[in-house]
Amino acid sequence: MERIAIIGTGVVGVSIGLALKRANLRNTEIVGSSGNRDALKIASKAGAYDDETPNLRNAVRGAQMIILDAPFTETRELIDAIAPIVEDGCVVTDTCVAKVKAMEWAEQLLPRNVSFVGGRPLIRKPFTTLEDASADLFQGAQYCVSPSNSADQASVKTVVGMIELIGARPLFLDPHEHDSYAVAMEVMPAVLSSAFVTATAGSESWREMHQIAAATFAEYSRLAAEDPLDNEAACYSNQEALVHWLDEYITELYTYRNMIKDSNDDLVETFIKAWEGRARWDAGAVVDTGENALPSAGESMANAFFGERLTRRYRQMSGGEKKTAWTYLRNR
Repeated sequence: MERIAIIGTGVVGVSIGLALKRANLRNTEIVGSSGNRDALKIASKAGAYDDETPNLRNAVRGAQMIILDAPFTETRELIDAIAPIVEDGCVVTDTCVAKVKAMEWAEQLLPRNVSFVGGRPLIRKPFTTLEDASADLFQGAQYCVSPSNSADQASVKTVVGMIELIGARPLFLDPHEHDSYAVAMEVMPAVLSSAFVTATAGSESWREMHQIAAATFAEYSRLAAEDPLDNEAACYSNQEALVHWLDEYITELYTYRNMIKDSNDDLVETFIKAWEGRARWDAGAVVDTGENALPSAGESMANAFFGERLTRRYRQMSGGEKKTAWTYLRNR
């Protein structure tokens, strides 16, 4: 009997469990583990695991694959905790935002006969609570893969197989490249959200102004509601890159500020440029590839671990239709 251990009960980890369970893998046991007993019970009740245990040693024992679903602030501690008990030949992967640090910790702490393959799913749909966990969460999503130097080809294929089995598409990135991009896409928005809250809630007018804070405030301030320690750690995980992107943003924001102050006619063109950039991303048309097919080698990669053809590999990869237009109609 094969065993996949999912350590952590975040939305991503629980959704991976649900997706793997739905795949009905033969001779494979999905085990969930977390120190949060309440969250573990919720995940178990949702059907994310074959078995669950708060005991890390019991979860890791005999596992051929371990998926660490933990925030950046807890990833090092978790790698350190499994290092003495992980089985020879096991493949360990993670889901945290900082690949360089995670890889460094894995190289330092894990035994030499254990392969670490960094990973992180890129989910477009916002999620906050365990109620958002779903077996469909990864359908059509890209899933970053950053193998460590010590990871062998079979271990990489194992992780790719898991990724494709849950409906995602592997995206291979160098860890430094990933982290530079992730800082701009993931960390900077949390800083901007927090600055928005401190600028408004810290003003003398907040006592009166908060009464008209509604859906827009709730949406834009959402990331400021994340754990402050996690936000701080994410900022310090790649300070140089973050400062670079903040400088770029400040320059751009000051350009908007000056156009508004001067009633500049270019303001609408700038808004149109932003509208079109967002529309292209939403339509998947930032780069015109001609097709949106999965890598042809995917099935064989999945077979390396699961031993069976992924018969549902070509099922529909996204829910709902995407925009097909990304040029702003200026005459409306």
